[in-house]
Amino acid sequence: MNNYEEIINGLRKSDERLQMRFYDMFATTTFQSAFAILGNSHEAEEIMQDTILKALTKISLINDDENQMRKTLRRIAINASIDMLRKRKNYLEINEKDIDYIDDNDGEEIKFTIAHIKKGIQSLATGYRAIVSLHLFENMNFEQISAQLKISPHTVRSQYSRALLKLRKYLKNNTNE
Repeated sequence: MNNYEEIINGLRKSDERLQMRFYDMFATTTFQSAFAILGNSHEAEEIMQDTILKALTKISLINDDENQMRKTLRRIAINASIDMLRKRKNYLEINEKDIDYIDDNDGEEIKFTIAHIKKGIQSLATGYRAIVSLHLFENMNFEQISAQLKISPHTVRSQYSRALLKLRKYLKNNTNE
């Protein structure tokens, strides 16, 4: 029996020690999924804890395949994060004056690190960050994002394009950090 099988068997028997191992095993990826959408570590931690608690209390959510379990927890965390965004009034209202257009054809080569990209994504407005995170990190297409956020696919594509423009500008202006 491998480590994950032992944990799953223990969960089905309500073994508290193995529940903690389950938590430790999935906490980071679940937190990261929530944080990518919310951009707030306190809210992401709350979502992560609620997600894992939900899995531990509803044994039917437990999957015998570790990768499937990880996907299930990520999906629950993403849905909970989107619900939390909906509770924040006006989370997708983005003013046109906030959109900065840049000329990307200036031939200047910009080098940046993953840390710069992550920081740039976190600098985006909440609605932009949610769409970019769902599309790039969760591999959702625009129609899926549209259904999830209850906005039109055209709006999703438009906001995604605008978010990428803002991200490019951020990266271009902050390469020396």
